Amino acid sequence: MIELLLLYKWWIIGICEATAWIATYFMFRAKIVLKSNTKFRLFGAIAGITGYGPHFGLGIYNYFETKKIDLFLIVIAVILVIGVIFWRQIEGLIEALVNKMHNKKLKKNLYLKKK
Repeated sequence: MIELLLLYKWWIIGICEATAWIATYFMFRAKIVLKSNTKFRLFGAIAGITGYGPHFGLGIYNYFETKKIDLFLIVIAVILVIGVIFWRQIEGLIEALVNKMHNKKLKKNLYLKKK
C-alpha cells in the first residue's frame, strides 16, 4: 500500500493541490457572498488539510524511503515556501476575484429586476 503512495505521488499531490485551490475559492465565497463563518471554517480546514497534509507526509516519507533529495522533494519544498511567503498576496487576489464576480452578478440581477 505504501509503495502505491510513492508510485502515484505526483498524481496525489496534483489532485490535493487542485482540491486545496478549489476549497480556497469556496472559502472566500462563503466569507464574502454567503457570509457564513461556519462554511468559511469548513472550507478553510479542507484547504489546509489537502494543501499541506499530503505535501508534508509524502515529502517526509519519500525522503526516508529514498534517502536523497530528488525533484519531488524540491517541488514540495518550493510549493510550501511559496504558500508560506506569498499567502497574503494570493489571499488578496482571490478575495478581490470573488468580490468582483459577486458584484458583477449583483449588478446583473439589479439590471434584470428593473426591466
